[in-house]
Amino acid sequence: MEEQCQVTACESFLPMYKLARKVCRDNGTMGAIKLLHMRSDEIKVGVDISSKADALVCEILDSELLGEGIIPSPRHAHEHLLRPNAATVPYRATVYAQLVESDFLWRLHDLQGVEDQLQDGLAFAPNDFYSYFKHRQHAFHVDEIPGMKLLSEPFEAFVLDFYRAPDVRGEFNQAVHVNFSGTAHAIVSWWVLQLDKDGLVCYSTAPRWIRGASEWCDHWKQCVWFLPGQGVSVEEQSELRVVVSHDEASVRYDINGGVCCNSSASGFELSLQRCRMLGDGSRRSIIQSAIQKALGEREFGNCLIRDDGLMSAVCALSTAHGSCHVAGLFPGCRRDGLKYLESVASKLSIIHKDVKHLTGDDFKGHKVDVLLGDPYYATYEHALPWKQLRFWYERTTLSPLLSENPIIVPCFGILYGMACHLPDLWQSRCRLEEVDGFDHRSLTKPFSLLEFNMREEFKSLSGFAKVSVVKTGLCHGVVLWMDWVMDPENKDLVLSTGLLNPSWKQGVKLFRKPLQATETLELNASFDSQTGEISITRVV
Repeated sequence: MEEQCQVTACESFLPMYKLARKVCRDNGTMGAIKLLHMRSDEIKVGVDISSKADALVCEILDSELLGEGIIPSPRHAHEHLLRPNAATVPYRATVYAQLVESDFLWRLHDLQGVEDQLQDGLAFAPNDFYSYFKHRQHAFHVDEIPGMKLLSEPFEAFVLDFYRAPDVRGEFNQAVHVNFSGTAHAIVSWWVLQLDKDGLVCYSTAPRWIRGASEWCDHWKQCVWFLPGQGVSVEEQSELRVVVSHDEASVRYDINGGVCCNSSASGFELSLQRCRMLGDGSRRSIIQSAIQKALGEREFGNCLIRDDGLMSAVCALSTAHGSCHVAGLFPGCRRDGLKYLESVASKLSIIHKDVKHLTGDDFKGHKVDVLLGDPYYATYEHALPWKQLRFWYERTTLSPLLSENPIIVPCFGILYGMACHLPDLWQSRCRLEEVDGFDHRSLTKPFSLLEFNMREEFKSLSGFAKVSVVKTGLCHGVVLWMDWVMDPENKDLVLSTGLLNPSWKQGVKLFRKPLQATETLELNASFDSQTGEISITRVV
């Protein structure tokens, strides 16, 4: 009689552990799988498992490959939990890289160079700017980046073997052939996972221009490693010497003996999104124009910047009359972050208090005449776009300190939506069978759902929209974003987090059941001031 295989699974994150128990229970495998709520390096042979294991299966991978512990965890398993010559899945991982030229990528990180081109009187890149922008990897869907030029052949960066204990450190010297002359602004990297010993089953995160690339997915992307400053000039048919080194958690690239980029980061870091926003010429122009109009017409006593919007602070300092006291709270800036803030806005008065603890004494007994925001909160950088409505909530908290008719910028927030056909995204919340690629298309033009008046108190809202369908099809949900009106008299002064703005992600509300969109679509929308959540329901 064949001996039954004993399976032990471990998960340290409690919500995932509970989900794993539910999945096992629903599939009738609770008796066959032993679930442990712990890290793998906490498992003791003879205590948590009866003996060493014959096989290891793990999926602790991020877009860079190393970030979730793919070196230390299998290494510990080989040393303490596995029998000699144990089978491992995956068997091996290979990281590939390629030099690219991209004006889009350059503008994302070289704020000094971008400001040299803009010449708009604003400066957010101090002389020591690169001490605030860490040169590490950034996950991207590089297929969506416009105008990217491939300068070199793909080259093998490094290899990790998992059939044995993977090396903690490694250094690999690669000769990289350059196909086209240009400026290398970045290195794009991806990995190929060999799941079996014979190499018959593989998974790749390569971009679409690489043969054998897998279908689109969101959890694993490619990595972009920015080259410092203006980039590196390369000549056609030349050869570059690239040294790739790694430890158990980070990767480093050196080109021709010069430091290129390093995935380890410490201290305060100016995020890529913040850098991208600060270098956005259109955003700079809109905020500058709105604040110049708000502050330039007469003198004010106190101007307060409530959020983490550096642009509002710098524009206010350059526009306000001499007697105006410009102060800010900047809840997302701590320690080293304040040093950066002081380097770009040295005359700004920073108040080290939470908004609910402010008093009239913080403004020398006077009221606040002007309240400004981009709006942008660093803690909500990757959150749903309407989370920036925190500005409205905190404007309400500040009501006792505001003058009778304060100027508030932005003055309105508008929630926009667009009904879409999203079959793959909708399936991902149900069964996970046959979800390959990402099919999506719009069925309506953008339409407004809710309007938030910053001059009014924070409150719950509801709205209704009846929109024309421009392309018939099955509607799975609504893509949502926020537009911020900076000046009610000028429709051009609007900051959008919409589909054409690369600095922001949009939200998606999926319907429980898809509906057929034909001529018109009727939707109810609501905002709950207690939870800060948006609800979208169809009118039947």
